[in-house]
Amino acid sequence: MPDTDRLALLLRLSQTFNSSLNLDEVLNLVMDEVIAAVRAERGFVMLNDAGGGLSFRVARGMDQKTIDEPHFQVSRGAIESVNRDGLPILTMDALQDERFKERASVMVLGLRSLICVPLKNKERQLGIIYVDSRTRSSQFNATDLELVSAIASTAAIAIDNASLFNDLQQSKEDLDAAYITTLEGWARAIELRDHETEGHTRRVTEMTTRFARHLQVAEADLAHISRGALLHDIGKMGVSDAILRKPGPLTAEERVEMEMHPGFGFDMLAPIAFLKPAIDIPFCHHEKWDGSGYPRGLKGEDIPLAARIFCIVDVWDALSQDRYYRKAWPREQVLAFLREQSGLHFAPRLVEAFIGMLSEPERHNPA
Repeated sequence: MPDTDRLALLLRLSQTFNSSLNLDEVLNLVMDEVIAAVRAERGFVMLNDAGGGLSFRVARGMDQKTIDEPHFQVSRGAIESVNRDGLPILTMDALQDERFKERASVMVLGLRSLICVPLKNKERQLGIIYVDSRTRSSQFNATDLELVSAIASTAAIAIDNASLFNDLQQSKEDLDAAYITTLEGWARAIELRDHETEGHTRRVTEMTTRFARHLQVAEADLAHISRGALLHDIGKMGVSDAILRKPGPLTAEERVEMEMHPGFGFDMLAPIAFLKPAIDIPFCHHEKWDGSGYPRGLKGEDIPLAARIFCIVDVWDALSQDRYYRKAWPREQVLAFLREQSGLHFAPRLVEAFIGMLSEPERHNPA
């Protein structure tokens, strides 16, 4: 291949490889281009793993069963050498190559030509690229080795970038999972302290997310709504046990303290950047459509949508479950109450949407 053609190819491949940050997609692109460039029968890419070994990531012309069989050790010997020394290997006929004369499996596999090159970025070893032919000797030559090595150098940058992005994504997912576990612990503590019915927080969180999805709330906002529902009563941490656990009606003074809990929730969550977008439900779920709610007496659409959604679900769940002071209401009685409070406590359009959703079979989100 003339130098100008090779430069043009490498430029195109650099643009292609760096067009994605999806590691699997990048690896598949690299494998396809290498196979096509040297007309190889088979090939694979391996990457270094956290344990210091090599792991197969993509392959062509072979399946996982083939790769895992013991007789595949001849290829493992070549790739381990390349990965260890950082030097490429080319053989035009493995059956005649002194480096493989001790390997009986070469005869079994009938390996003829092979190329194995390191994947390195700034001297950091990432893995290897391997291609071979079992039908022809001299399938590959020194020019092919140079081309595959050049492609590997170009690919290594894209693979390294995609790997770093993948690691960042995994770290973010792990951090999010840790946050959620912590939030669930907070919610459980509040539930136990407030004598809530078992599972109330989990149920309202799941139902609120389902309702928001039914209303076609943007997917990016669903996580914030879910966290807000999970922490809807976090402000009760600031209410005294004497009031929170009082079995009978509250006095006017006690009611004033109880109605401070949304403000306590705001004060607790606002400084936490991760939770600030979830604050509408803990702060505003006791506001009412007609303006008679608390803590700020918001009215109509001045009440954040997440809070308007949640308050319907919260009341639905509270009335549908046994409490220590009363039995659960029948479904039709709860629906009648929601309709009765439409335009007073609840947003009319949302009441009808919620009741409509309840009449439909639940669709489980595939995510």
